[in-house]
Formats: sequence, C-alpha cells, structure tokens
Amino acid sequence: MCTSGNKFSRAEIYKAIQATVAHIPLEIQLWLLKHKDSENRLHFRIEPKLKISKYEIKIIEYGGKMVKLKSLIDQAVIKGLIIYANWNFLLYPLNTPPPKTKFFNLFLRFLAKPVIEINKEIMDLIL
Repeated sequence: MCTSGNKFSRAEIYKAIQATVAHIPLEIQLWLLKHKDSENRLHFRIEPKLKISKYEIKIIEYGGKMVKLKSLIDQAVIKGLIIYANWNFLLYPLNTPPPKTKFFNLFLRFLAKPVIEINKEIMDLIL
C-alpha cells in the first residue's frame, strides 16, 4: 500500500491498519504486525517498537498529499481503534464470526472447509 504511489481514502487506510497492526500497552509497549511471507502465508511479528517511520501514503482527502504512516497509526491508537488488553490464541468454530474480546486473537481461522458430501472411498482408506 505504501510504496504503490496510489491514493487512498482515510477510511481505507484505517481499515488496513486495523487489519494488520495491534497495540498492546502492557508494562512494555508491544506492537503486533500481521504480514505475509514469500509463500503468501500469514505470520505475526511482535515488536517493542514500531519501525515504519519512513513510509508515507497519499491520502485522497488531503488532495493526494503524502502523510507519514506512523502518524496515522498514532491516530488509530489515540482513537482506540487498535488497542488491546493483551493477545491470545482463541479458536472458534467454522462458519461463525470471530469472538469479540478485548484481546487480539492470533487465530487466523481454520484452513480446512467443511464438505457437503463425504467421499466414502477416502474415509474407508483412513478407517
């Protein structure tokens, strides 16, 4: 998003921030960052300091003016959009929305999806 040169609305930016950044103000301030690796798998990185001060984004409401990403993330913290009491790994069933908690959930959903009909040939091999 930052290096594309495209313009984004503030709403798009804050939605992206909420989807990828969490701030946990414990004894030591922690930042959780969700990112994809080279094989497109999701991972979380936990850092005591946010190291993104060099990135800037063009915002439509500001006439395409460049704004530091760090200042937008700081505003998301001030507004309480990305503050969590702690983090946890809370599983939840398929086909249900994620539970609403004060904790940032590290669980990214199950990769397997339920099937409509069970293939008995495959099940016989397993059984």
